[in-house]
Amino acid sequence: MQTIIIRYLESVVDGEGKISHVLVGAESYEGIKEALIPAMPRPKPGKVPHPVFLTKCFADIDHHVWRLENVTAELTDGQPPAVYHVYIKRHDISKEEFLYQTLKKNPATTISKLLRQGTLVEVDYGFVQQTARSTAELKTNKRYMDTLLDAEMHKRRLAVVVKVISKNLIQVAPITSQSAADGDRTIFKLEQDTLDKMPRYKHSGKDSHVICSMLESVSIQRVLPPTSYFKNTTGRNPNYGVALSRGEIRTLKESLVHAVGASDYVPFNEVVLERKSVQERDASIVQLNEQLAAAQAKVDELMAIERMAKRWTEEMGRNFAEEVEFQHDLDREDGLK
Repeated sequence: MQTIIIRYLESVVDGEGKISHVLVGAESYEGIKEALIPAMPRPKPGKVPHPVFLTKCFADIDHHVWRLENVTAELTDGQPPAVYHVYIKRHDISKEEFLYQTLKKNPATTISKLLRQGTLVEVDYGFVQQTARSTAELKTNKRYMDTLLDAEMHKRRLAVVVKVISKNLIQVAPITSQSAADGDRTIFKLEQDTLDKMPRYKHSGKDSHVICSMLESVSIQRVLPPTSYFKNTTGRNPNYGVALSRGEIRTLKESLVHAVGASDYVPFNEVVLERKSVQERDASIVQLNEQLAAAQAKVDELMAIERMAKRWTEEMGRNFAEEVEFQHDLDREDGLK
């Protein structure tokens, strides 16, 4: 007996702007009490819900990425099967090139040449699903540990590369518009100059915060470059040219130390800065000693001149103090003092 039917309907706009829904495919379950289907996001108060995308390949349609628009459910005469309608719209991915595709196209290019610590990327984490029950109820997928669960990192979002682990795997810290709690040193805010390199984030009107407490290793098949300004235009630069500033990288390292609970240890960059400060002080001391030696040599020379002047004054039968005062008077007349 059929228990669940899932119908996928594409939203199509005609020349007059009218929207119709065309059935593009269906899934039928027999003897199954619940099945996983896409879930509409639950927006937070005052927030716009984020878009949800799904991958689905239908016969005779050369397209596989769709934007979710709505999900409805009903029972026929109050009896199974439960019929679910999933409304979808085509999403253009013609200008998107994921990291694995870039590396495949350019065998001479390695992942380490494209990415380093601090490089900004976008990561397709995927989306939290829900369960469609034979009773036409929509429930959470909390028992399906083989899928993304609520509260886990999800959707496509900006992220910072922390480490290149292998040719197929990188470690990233995700970025969110949510501000950090007071005293949370595992999160830091990106500089506006960094956001200005990417039109979407430059004009969003939102701050962006790096969440070092949610480090994750992701496949390069989830990674693509963010839309940025390059070659006098905007687009996804396959050379991954957007990165944190040096100051932000120092802050990233400090936040990573706090994220792993090692805040009792002095961060390496602080050791480097202290060492540099000591070297600068040592160089200053050397310079001051050289200046002191030069001044001492000048004093020794003047003292020798003074002794010679006293000897000459004595030999000429004159008073040294009076001769010095006479010279001061001459200097004042000549405007030397």
